[in-house]
Amino acid sequence: MKPQDRYKQERDESKKARHQQIVQAAESVFFRKGIEGATMNDIAKEAGIGVATVFRYFPTKEQLVTVLADGIMEEIRITFAGIAEQDVTCLEKIGLLFDYFISMLEERRSSFIKFLEDLHLSVAHARGLYGDVSKHGIAGREIFAIFTAMIEDGGQDSSLRSDLPPEEMLITLVNAFGLFASKLAYQKNVLMLPSDVEPERQLLLVKEMMMEFMKARS
Repeated sequence: MKPQDRYKQERDESKKARHQQIVQAAESVFFRKGIEGATMNDIAKEAGIGVATVFRYFPTKEQLVTVLADGIMEEIRITFAGIAEQDVTCLEKIGLLFDYFISMLEERRSSFIKFLEDLHLSVAHARGLYGDVSKHGIAGREIFAIFTAMIEDGGQDSSLRSDLPPEEMLITLVNAFGLFASKLAYQKNVLMLPSDVEPERQLLLVKEMMMEFMKARS
């Protein structure tokens, strides 16, 4: 390898490592302090670098936010795709999706669900700052396409009840379950009804009820 090529490779690798260092620091800060409460100085301190370096890689906080959102949505897309490819019935696939939502109550997943909720609020209040640069909208459409194909499979494998339109039933129930999981991940409890029932147990009970509601009638 020519010296100039080796230098370019080393420089590119260094820039990539620095980029990742900043993104990881931003994740820690955003998860801990929220989007509005976090500052670029906080991120620089977390990364152990100067704030000017952070701005050189990410001129605005919003750009860092969208990079994190893209990564989270890609993780969700990969999970949905993996479930869709399994050789099981549609009802069983929906059960695996419910299990994935339940897993979001784990510490890091709980944090990134709170981050996504913060992002939605931030975009609603400052849409112009985020624009359309984030790829997570594309990932969202891909996730929906995967889910649509799953629904079509459900109409053919006879695992779902036939007296209700499969698309309406599945979209409504999965959205409801996902929102409930997100709420529990955000609050770790339902504030309306004080309870000693663990959030994971609440979701498992809701999953059982929904699965029973969806399955084909004998």
